Amino acid sequence: MNTQTLQLNGGEELKIGNRSQVYSLLARAFRFPTQEDFQRVKDGQFAKAAQESLAGLPYNGLKGGELGRGMAASYEEFQSAYIGLFEVGGEMGAPSPLYEGEYGGGRMKVMEEVLRFYHYFGLRLSEEKRDRPDHLASELEFMHLLTFKETEGLLQGADRSAYRQAEQDFLRFHLTDFVASVAAKIGGRGAPFYSDLAQLAHGFCAKELAYLSA
Repeated sequence: MNTQTLQLNGGEELKIGNRSQVYSLLARAFRFPTQEDFQRVKDGQFAKAAQESLAGLPYNGLKGGELGRGMAASYEEFQSAYIGLFEVGGEMGAPSPLYEGEYGGGRMKVMEEVLRFYHYFGLRLSEEKRDRPDHLASELEFMHLLTFKETEGLLQGADRSAYRQAEQDFLRFHLTDFVASVAAKIGGRGAPFYSDLAQLAHGFCAKELAYLSA
């Protein structure tokens, strides 16, 4: 789900652009961390980028400046925290799986519904990633794409209603409840970055749904 860069001049286009950027930042952060990702969080670059985009949203109340507090000392520890939270865990599986279908609704049914959204906008999952369509990062990337296309439509003077309706529907029927469940399961597990990240994602998606539904 690749997008290009748009030249934003301010006003509404900048607000939508910031919404799109927040989705992109969250999506990357919920992927398996690379050494570069670890360094960006440790150096404060991730928190700075998040705070800048959050400050330009069409609503208030979200903060990203603390992302990275209680940071792991090494990349190996950061990586282990991700694996222990989202991929392995104990006998019952990962404490907080990043697949929507693991939280109810039927795994196959959820994946089919999510794929219908993707396919409607001509999207196909990357053969390189070979991941399930209901992974949280994939769903956030989809919202990044929709908001990017909405921004593009605004710049071109085109009808944006299909993108806004899809954003609202996808948040309502999939992403908002999903990320709330992830955030609830992470709390208190000794991984402050991912706990803060999930809480931010939860708050952001809830505000997004309210904003689009207004």
